[in-house]
Amino acid sequence: MERRKVQKTGSASYMITIPKTWVELLGLKSGDYVYIHRYEDKLIITPIKEEYPAITGEIRVSGDVDNKQIFRALVAMYLAGYDNIKITYNPSLSGLGKRISELKNYARIKLAGVEVIDETHNSLTIKILIDYRELTLASAIRRLHLIVNSMLQDAIQAFDNRDLDLAEAVIQRDDEADRFHFLIVRQLARILQDIRLMKELGISSPVETLNYRIVARNLERIADHAVNIAKRTYRLSEKCVFCKETCSLAMEINDVFNKSMESFYKLSRVEAEEALSKSEKLLSEIESLLFNKIIPGDVGVEEKIVLTMIMDSLRRITRYSSGIAEVSLNIKGIKSKEYELK
Repeated sequence: MERRKVQKTGSASYMITIPKTWVELLGLKSGDYVYIHRYEDKLIITPIKEEYPAITGEIRVSGDVDNKQIFRALVAMYLAGYDNIKITYNPSLSGLGKRISELKNYARIKLAGVEVIDETHNSLTIKILIDYRELTLASAIRRLHLIVNSMLQDAIQAFDNRDLDLAEAVIQRDDEADRFHFLIVRQLARILQDIRLMKELGISSPVETLNYRIVARNLERIADHAVNIAKRTYRLSEKCVFCKETCSLAMEINDVFNKSMESFYKLSRVEAEEALSKSEKLLSEIESLLFNKIIPGDVGVEEKIVLTMIMDSLRRITRYSSGIAEVSLNIKGIKSKEYELK
């Protein structure tokens, strides 16, 4: 940080000086132009560049670690906003061909925009080809919402009808939900790195990124619990006693989830409060069905276990939905300096 004096030049302009070392580090020279952004009570100066600077990182694998650990490191760099990522294995490690092939498959399934641009017998270079201007943050979240809502509806239907093919389809769609979740988190990271992207992706304040992160995370968690419900379908008998009541409750929870998302899109305080109120009611109904009927009911032990696990998933989906409604109120508070409650 440098302290500089604001000086008046002429009748309508002021100037400040910039440290020489800063200018040289950024590759600027006398006569170059810069952008000056005003954000609330701050002034932000950025060099004028037509392209966003590419960020390069490397993962070096020197020990005999499994590919799941390497993939987690790759995801971490993807989420941090790196554009080019090189993974280099120690040449003495065994089975390098299989390891590299497996890692490529992981990346292509779970990460959006991944392209292999270079490969050797012991290394892999990945480039992330995403144009943030073609897919705004709001569009990515809406797409993730549609995927998750479809998964949840199909999971409930599969559970209700003991449809194992539909249950399997829900499980397979989890990879697509993960791809969009990772993409959104990556976009948020890049927004914090470059203020120009913040405006292009439709964010008015860096504080909003925290709330968008919560929404993306809650959507991903709801997708996980839709998968859990789908998996329990395999363990249900045709004579499940409390399945109809459970499905009826699950459909109400799905409605609250969508109402929470609508409150987020519209930044509607009324719809957010309705979703929060309905969530509280549903949480009580889940407890009542579980402790007053399922647990003391005259059903088999396995059915009780399966239904108890489904109730846990429904409880969590309800809480994640109410969390999204709360985010709507938070973002509205950021954008509106005054609140009127009627």
